[in-house]
Amino acid sequence: MAVNRWARRARAGGLGAAVTVVVLALLVGANVLASKSTQAVDLTRGGLNTLAPQSVLAAHRLTSDLQVIGLFRAGAGNGQTEAEALVSLYAAQSSHVKYRRADVDADSVDVKRYAIKAPNTVVLDYRGKSELLTPGSQGEVDFTAALVTLESDRVPLVCWAIGDGERGLKDVNTSAGYSSVADILGHNSFSTRDVLISQVTAIPNDCDELAIVDPTVPLPAQSVKAVDDYLAAGGKLLVADEPWAKDARSTQALNSALKPYGVGFSGGLVIETNPSRHASGDPTVLAVSEYGSSPITRDIQGVASFFPLTTAITGTPGAGVSATRIATTSATSYAIAQPRPVAELGRKAEDVSGPFTIMETLEQPAGAKRTRIVIVGTAGFAENRTLLDANLELVLASFQWLAEQDSLISVPAKPSRAMPLPLTQQDQSTLIFITGVLMPGIMVFGGVMTWWRRRVFS
Repeated sequence: MAVNRWARRARAGGLGAAVTVVVLALLVGANVLASKSTQAVDLTRGGLNTLAPQSVLAAHRLTSDLQVIGLFRAGAGNGQTEAEALVSLYAAQSSHVKYRRADVDADSVDVKRYAIKAPNTVVLDYRGKSELLTPGSQGEVDFTAALVTLESDRVPLVCWAIGDGERGLKDVNTSAGYSSVADILGHNSFSTRDVLISQVTAIPNDCDELAIVDPTVPLPAQSVKAVDDYLAAGGKLLVADEPWAKDARSTQALNSALKPYGVGFSGGLVIETNPSRHASGDPTVLAVSEYGSSPITRDIQGVASFFPLTTAITGTPGAGVSATRIATTSATSYAIAQPRPVAELGRKAEDVSGPFTIMETLEQPAGAKRTRIVIVGTAGFAENRTLLDANLELVLASFQWLAEQDSLISVPAKPSRAMPLPLTQQDQSTLIFITGVLMPGIMVFGGVMTWWRRRVFS
C-alpha cells in the first residue's frame, strides 16, 4: 500500500511539474514575443497615450516620409520627453514618420534652413514644405493641424473686412483688440488678408472665408451685393454685430446680406436675469455652457464662454438652409430695443422676452459647394480680453468649420500625458531576464523543492 501511495504521489508530482513547465514555457514565449512587438494597449481612463481618430487618419494619409526634427537645448523642462513621446504615437501609426533629435546649439544647418528662432522647436518637413511647432504649441492638436496643412495643397485664406470701422486683426488693445485672433489663426495654419470691403464689387476668388466683424458705418449696396454673390457661389462668412449700433443702417446692411438665408440681427441689447447665465454682477455679459450640437461645440460642452454686450439673432432660416443654434439665453432674459442709461436697464413693459439665439450657424448647398455662415450677436466674444478657454476654442473651431476642416475641431483635449518609461537595450535585456528566466526559475525551484520534501518526508 505504501508503494502504491508513493507511486501515486510521484505521478501527481510529475504531472504537476509537467504542467508547471508548460505554463512557464508559455509565459516565457509570451514575454519574448511581447518584447519584439510594437503593439501597445492604452488602459488609461482618458486614453492619454492614444491618438484621437482624426490624428490617426492624418498619419495614415501620409504618402511620403515625414521628417520630424527635434531641435532641443539640454535642460529640465525643455519639452523633449513629451514631444518625443507624442511623435512615437504617430510613428506607430505610419512608417513614414521619421524622427531625428538634434542639438539646437550645434546643428547650425537645420537652424539656418528652417529659420529657427527659439530653442526646443520641433520641425515637420514633408514633400518640400515645413511646419514649426514652437514651445507651448507641441500638443496633439498642434501636430495634427500641422500634418493636415502639410498634406493639403493650400492654406485656408481668411479675408478680413476693414475700412468701415470693423474690428481689425492688427488691434493690440488688451480689451477690445483682435490681435489674439490673428495669433490663433497664424498658429493654426490659416493665412489672413485685409480687404477694403466698401471698395470691392466682388469678393476675391481666393478668399476661403470672409469675416465682417462689427462695422460701425453701413456697407454700401455694392459691397452687400458682393457678399451675396460670394455666398451664393458657396462662400464662407463669419459675421458679428453689436447692439445699439451708432448707425442703425450698419445693422440693416448686414441684415440685407443675410436676408436670403432668413435671419438677421435685432439690434437690441440682451439682458440675462438668470445669475447662473451671466458674469458675476453683470447681466450684460452673457455666459453659456450648454451649446447646440455642432462640430464647433463638440469639445466645450459644459465649459462656460462669454458674450459681452450681445444682440439677438432673429428670423427663421429659409428653405434648404440647415441651422444650428450654437448659443442661446434663458427664458427669463429680455431685450432692450432702444438705448437707455445703465441705471435704467431694469425690465420694462416694452422689452421683448427671451429666450434668444446669440450664436448660430447656417449651411446650404450651392451647386458642388456648400455655403456656410457663422453669425454672432457680439464682437466681444473674440476680443483679446475674452479670448480664453472656451471662447478661444469657439473662435478657432468656427474658422475651422467654415474652412471645412471639421476633422480638426473634434480632436479632444486631454490631461497631461503619462510619459512612457525610456529603456535602454541593457534595461530591456535585464527586464526580459528577470521576467522570463529568473522569476520562472524561482517558481520551478520552489516547486521542485516542495515535491522533493514531500517525497522524502512522506
